[in-house]
Amino acid sequence: MTHPARNSTGAVTTAVRRGARVPAQRAAPGALRLQVFWPVPGIAVLKVAGDVDVATAAPLNRALDELTAHRPRVAVVDLSGVEFLGSAGLAALAQASEHADVRVVAPTRQTARPLSITGLDQRLPVYATRDEALSSC
Repeated sequence: MTHPARNSTGAVTTAVRRGARVPAQRAAPGALRLQVFWPVPGIAVLKVAGDVDVATAAPLNRALDELTAHRPRVAVVDLSGVEFLGSAGLAALAQASEHADVRVVAPTRQTARPLSITGLDQRLPVYATRDEALSSC
């Protein structure tokens, strides 16, 4: 059995009785998920999924900083799993492009429209699929 309680900050926590089964924690809808892989030497892909906004910008910035620190010839940022792309995400892409050749995969209206409205699509190459972005390298 679980018992809700408030901790010192007022947040609700749950105390679980010893031996009780606790369901696995799932990522909240919209939570940011990041995955980096190198399909070929010199080309890195950062797959981003979830919401990219002020609340999730810090992990995205760290991931882009780490990625560009490895000096890839090309960094493909795949936004195909992004449900919301806010100004903080756009700023992270712009900043990363100052340190690497960044190409963006933005196949949905949720990702392509903010890039277009801000003119970032004029600064960064934008592709509809990851394969198109990779074949342009």
